[in-house]
Amino acid sequence: MLGVVPMSKQVRGVLLEALFAIAALALVGCDTTDLCRSKLDCEKLGKCTQGANGLCGVGSNEDCQASELCKLHGKCSVKEGECVASSDADCKGSEDCKKVGACSAYNGGCEDPKRTVHAECTKSCEGEGLCVTQGGKCVALSRRHCAGTFDETPEAESPCGKLGLCTAEGGRCVAASSEDCALSTACKEGAECTAEGGRCAANEADCKKADACTKDGKCGVKDGKCAAVANADCQSSLRCKLEGNCSAKDGDCVAASSADCQRSANCAQVNHCTFENGACVSSGKRSAESSEPPDKTRSTTIKGLFTSD
Repeated sequence: MLGVVPMSKQVRGVLLEALFAIAALALVGCDTTDLCRSKLDCEKLGKCTQGANGLCGVGSNEDCQASELCKLHGKCSVKEGECVASSDADCKGSEDCKKVGACSAYNGGCEDPKRTVHAECTKSCEGEGLCVTQGGKCVALSRRHCAGTFDETPEAESPCGKLGLCTAEGGRCVAASSEDCALSTACKEGAECTAEGGRCAANEADCKKADACTKDGKCGVKDGKCAAVANADCQSSLRCKLEGNCSAKDGDCVAASSADCQRSANCAQVNHCTFENGACVSSGKRSAESSEPPDKTRSTTIKGLFTSD
């Protein structure tokens, strides 16, 4: 029977040191993990895992999902060492979704897109109400987008304020009812107060009551806007009485003959009684816009305003 070879004191010492070192490393690893999980940053920010650098950081989706960032703000997925909202599903379980409607993921956070303006849509938001990105393009999702405001009063330069396009439908701002049109500049100044086909349009009854009829002879309708469609309307207008713009052409009242010019106050006051080159001018004088004799072989462009001396 073979006997056990006795171990020298030197070898025994080396083995004991190795065993102690292994035990120490195990204890340090355990202590570090417990230390990360016991810190406030684990509960609040998901920094629960020791990294290669020995610091506590976000190591997994599970770290994020156990944190306040997930519960409160929907930042439940890890990305590049931080907790972020990577999908609408992340956001929909959050307190922000329940309380303020921030249920959609965008650029790592949660938001309510109906109350938001994305930086890449700033220009189209101001002019057209197209304020947030969906499917690679800027769209309108709410009356707030179309009105350019968070209160009940639309901004004057918004689609709602200017044109009565106050309702978001199919990603664009439209006039869904005549109530949308009622407070717009288009209604107040152009009698475009009736919703038709998603926009505000004028009708003849409104045009006849509008200032544009009295001042400019625009008492009829053309392409949904008040327009001059009859010479009689132009002849009753202030533009005719003052400037000689007494004939209807292409929706406007213009001077079309010396007879038109002779109706005007400018004829009596400053002798602008002769129609020439599209304007009322003093008798015997050519329009200041032209130093050449008029070409009798071609038509001239009719202009609404006379040329003054």
